[in-house]
Amino acid sequence: MKFPQHIKELHLTLTCTLLALVLTTPQFSNATTQKTSTSFRKHLTNSVSGHVTDSYGNPVVQANISIEGTALGTTTDAKGYFFISGVPDGTYSLKVAYVGLETQTKKMIVTDNTELVLNFTLKEQNEVLNEVVVEANQNKYSKKESKMVSRMPITYMQNPQVYSVITKQVLVDQMVADVNSALQSAPGASNIVGSVGSGGVGLSLYLRGFSTSVNMRNGMATNFVTTADMANVESLEIIKGPSATLFGSTLTSYGGLVNKVTKKPFSTMKGEVAYYLGSFGLSRITADLNAPLNEEKTVLFRINAAKHNEKSFQNYGHQKNYAVMPSLTYLASDRLTLNIEAELYHTNRPSNYFGISSGVTATSFDGLDYDFDYSYGSDQLQSEADVFNVFAQAEYKLSDNWTSQTNISTANTDNSANYLFLTFLDNSQVRRMPMNIESNFNSTQVQQNFTGTMNFGNVENKLLVGLDYFYLTTKDKRTRFVYDIITPDDPEVDINYQSYLATLGENDPYASVKREQETYSAYFSDVLTIADRLNIMAALRVDHFIDKTTDFDQTSLSPKFGATYEIIKDELTAFGNFMDGFSNVTPEETANNSTQTYKPEHATQWEGGIKADLFDNKLSFTASYYDIKVRNIVRSVPDANNIGVYNAVQDGTRNSKGVDLEVIANPIAGWNIIAGYGYNESRYTKADENVEGNRPYSTPYNVANFWTTYKFMSGNLEGFGIGLGGNYVGDSYLDDANTFTIPEHTVVNGTVFFEKPKYRIGFKLNNIGNTEYWAANYWAQPQKTRNFVVNFTYKF
Repeated sequence: MKFPQHIKELHLTLTCTLLALVLTTPQFSNATTQKTSTSFRKHLTNSVSGHVTDSYGNPVVQANISIEGTALGTTTDAKGYFFISGVPDGTYSLKVAYVGLETQTKKMIVTDNTELVLNFTLKEQNEVLNEVVVEANQNKYSKKESKMVSRMPITYMQNPQVYSVITKQVLVDQMVADVNSALQSAPGASNIVGSVGSGGVGLSLYLRGFSTSVNMRNGMATNFVTTADMANVESLEIIKGPSATLFGSTLTSYGGLVNKVTKKPFSTMKGEVAYYLGSFGLSRITADLNAPLNEEKTVLFRINAAKHNEKSFQNYGHQKNYAVMPSLTYLASDRLTLNIEAELYHTNRPSNYFGISSGVTATSFDGLDYDFDYSYGSDQLQSEADVFNVFAQAEYKLSDNWTSQTNISTANTDNSANYLFLTFLDNSQVRRMPMNIESNFNSTQVQQNFTGTMNFGNVENKLLVGLDYFYLTTKDKRTRFVYDIITPDDPEVDINYQSYLATLGENDPYASVKREQETYSAYFSDVLTIADRLNIMAALRVDHFIDKTTDFDQTSLSPKFGATYEIIKDELTAFGNFMDGFSNVTPEETANNSTQTYKPEHATQWEGGIKADLFDNKLSFTASYYDIKVRNIVRSVPDANNIGVYNAVQDGTRNSKGVDLEVIANPIAGWNIIAGYGYNESRYTKADENVEGNRPYSTPYNVANFWTTYKFMSGNLEGFGIGLGGNYVGDSYLDDANTFTIPEHTVVNGTVFFEKPKYRIGFKLNNIGNTEYWAANYWAQPQKTRNFVVNFTYKF
């Protein structure tokens, strides 16, 4: 009798796919239990949630849930789910009772913002129930499970790929208010900097020797030329290595990618308001409000908002941002879940970048006559961006073993960029060259995934089959001119903004750029689990790229293979992988007015290592060695018949190999540690003669990060905590010629805080040693000197 209803619901799913902006957003999942509505129930204090069914799997409605010895309790909803928040620290018995079914009790231990999930199966009264003791996971920095990384439900131990997760608790303990600061806890990440992007200002970092943009949200494309606010970010996933097989070439680099996981609605009324103040006029307020919109708690709403004002740590420049980010979840049935999520973001910030010319005789920034107190910029010459993004998702449970997931993402950014390029002409004189770019970026991604499980004897087979469509269009006009030359003798000379506008109007744009591209992709990934220990993965992507601007298209194949063997089940795993990444190279005009086309550039990685999750999740450890080779790089060679003429050839190669280490530990209750180290040896192995054998710019050999906090769990100091950590980044080069060095640096930060279930007060001192240091992605930016932040958070 249910079959016709399922057909109706499937029809609704397909209809919703066509009407994407009415439906959806990214999926919610629970890494340790089967998917339930408790996946939405993020909270701000100790809580317990779960699902109650009978022996036949049917939900038990209006079952009584109580925590013995307290006044806390609830009843299950129409789908058998329950949620209790505000549970004080301690050991309790959770009792579930229903007339005609055996009462069941489970012991639980909750401490320090526990998020405990307990599911119950109530049997008929003639059956005997056993009491179960469940202890909450205390390692709050270690939450590795993610369906987005592999696009299918496999555990971290079963996944042959390396990735790191910066959890919400890390963000809270470090009092993080921006993506740049959050990424400092990513092992191997370096040179995290605001980067230039065709009229937009995005955020880039280096992973495994390659520049990587932050341009993915909940596994889907978002704006790659605009930063975003952290107010609605639940965690950051840093996925290592060339990952084009599952994510395509547009969203990935050969070193990896960064995926922002956003906060999701849940089924109880909750909220949080936070205020930050600090050095350089920092004033930031955030709000997070969640509420069910109906009595059945099938329509769930959450909204995050932020307002951020901050002056530059230098004499000129300021940052003014605001963001509003609503999300809605509709539990249409026990099979169909719909989500929709939007983001409205505005930013106004300086975009100043330093470079060097051939007249510089110094070999590093330390040798330049430059004072960190001065920006050489202006309060008026800034870049603005207005962003509107929508993310949608429909997830339909086709059967007990198969799930359909339809994802849609649209992103729009209007940029008004006023870059200021500051070039050292010698060791002291700096040329100021503004560049104005008015631009617009639009992208749309539509993705359909089917995931399922099939068993063949003692072999479990998990399968992902997906289709992906990505559309990108951009346009911009670029105007630039030399404004003046500034020296250390008069470093506060402002830029007359009216004079700048007048000169800008007198100059015609030197370039007008339009881009329109489409990519059609199909992919599959298959994981075989043999004898519960050995997991073998095989995946392949077929990618058809169309550049409408140049009337060019090409097709690429991207394979992926991997294996894991659990030496100790769920505790110690050996893994290895072969991964592929690629980049479509568009045609270009040659000197004789002909069009030169190219094959896709490809990168392949071999990697092996171990993963450990020991002592009941108190110690998590990952160690890996990787070797990435890039081929089909376009490079220039001298023309044998014409002096001074260069021709483009596609035979360049590059090699990047190294080690990634990560340790996450919880030695005792209240003490948490996260640490990482990356070593990278990167070289141009076949390249233009002036750079062959050199290191690519902005790629240090050594990178390390460390952070630890301790919070008193009892006694007179209960709730008081301290934290300490920092980052080390070794020397790298500002240029491929390896003539100018970005010096190594070490930055140390510390914090003290007092935390209770309803509020948190924190103080953090950043860059305690007042280190003057630079970060760069070809163009360099000076980084913040010593500063403090005070935070007040109230939860209700």
